[in-house]
Amino acid sequence: ALSRIASTHQRALHSLRARAVAHASVASRRGAHSRVMTKAHAHSAVTSTDANWVPLRDMHADELRLKYTLPTGQSFRWRPRGSSESDYVGVIGARVVRVRETVNGDAEYKVYCRPASESDDDDDRVVRDYFNADVSLVDMHAGFAANDARFRALAPYVGGSRMLRQDASECLFSFICSSNNHISRIHGMVEKMCVHYGDVLPVTAADVAIDDVDEKIEPEEAAAVKGDEAFYTFPSVSQILAKATEERLRELGFGYRAKFIVGAAKVLAENPDGKSPEAYLASLRDEKTYAEAHEALMACPGIGPKVSACACLFSLDKHEAIPVDTHVWQFAVEHYMPELREAKSVTPKIMRAVEDKMFDIFGPYAGWAHNAMFIAELKSIKESLPEELRTPRRATPG
Repeated sequence: ALSRIASTHQRALHSLRARAVAHASVASRRGAHSRVMTKAHAHSAVTSTDANWVPLRDMHADELRLKYTLPTGQSFRWRPRGSSESDYVGVIGARVVRVRETVNGDAEYKVYCRPASESDDDDDRVVRDYFNADVSLVDMHAGFAANDARFRALAPYVGGSRMLRQDASECLFSFICSSNNHISRIHGMVEKMCVHYGDVLPVTAADVAIDDVDEKIEPEEAAAVKGDEAFYTFPSVSQILAKATEERLRELGFGYRAKFIVGAAKVLAENPDGKSPEAYLASLRDEKTYAEAHEALMACPGIGPKVSACACLFSLDKHEAIPVDTHVWQFAVEHYMPELREAKSVTPKIMRAVEDKMFDIFGPYAGWAHNAMFIAELKSIKESLPEELRTPRRATPG
């Protein structure tokens, strides 16, 4: 379910909103901004910026392709602008950030707000850190290709499929929401957590839309746009503990995941090291092995081996982690481990076997290799591959 599939209706809606607001007057945008700020108290330590577009240094097309990175199931905070797959807006910490690819394929970004105590130099540090920009994907993929014929054949079709380095608590709670869920509903749940328990930021959809350009929009379409839609931070563990209840989360549509969200927040707050939840998660990133961090996260209700592996790979610097879902199981069986074909389900034992096999082939960054091959299994990407590279559709484990 964690694919980059977004419905035509959703893309059309985002495109309409973006294009229509771009033709609204500056005065109407300021009015919309004032209205949203009266609805909720903005994050008092965050200010809007007048920043320009900034190159994301060294992030050329072979190092970063946004369509292979932002909507592929790592994060659920990014939305496409218009019908393009090369322009997205999202939230990184307390920053509203837009990232796009230029005509020559280079990535650039714009920050619409930031913590009041920080500067544009901090923007560069934060955005680069989020995109793991100091890791050379080209060199890494070359190494993977030298070790494995399957990867060597796929590499030209999945270049720029970069791993993100997300906030640990945001990643963890987002993947609790992902359990037995489809991507559009996960997006909705994550957004609800931000709106109800996070902090509103001093940026609206209208502020972001100033960078949209489309002269074909009709005036009557512009009148229907909600230019006062706001952006929010993802709530901290402390905010979840203070504000969220299982009852209210169920009312908001989280279903059985409600008890896992509340329960995981309590476990993190009562961690065995006696640290703050944020400091505890940071210690899992900086001080623990993958095995230790993986086991520690599974102490939280609602977090099994796969969700724990997702959090480890996408936020805790455990680059060898392999979250095994049906896509991964299929390509592992077809191309690497045919002995697993008769498996009845993806058990923890099978997941460990797949991780061990991938590590033997690809080394300590096996999770990055897995990510590229996972993307090649997504329907829209798979259809673009030569027939001989497409993993056959077979029955999946129950």
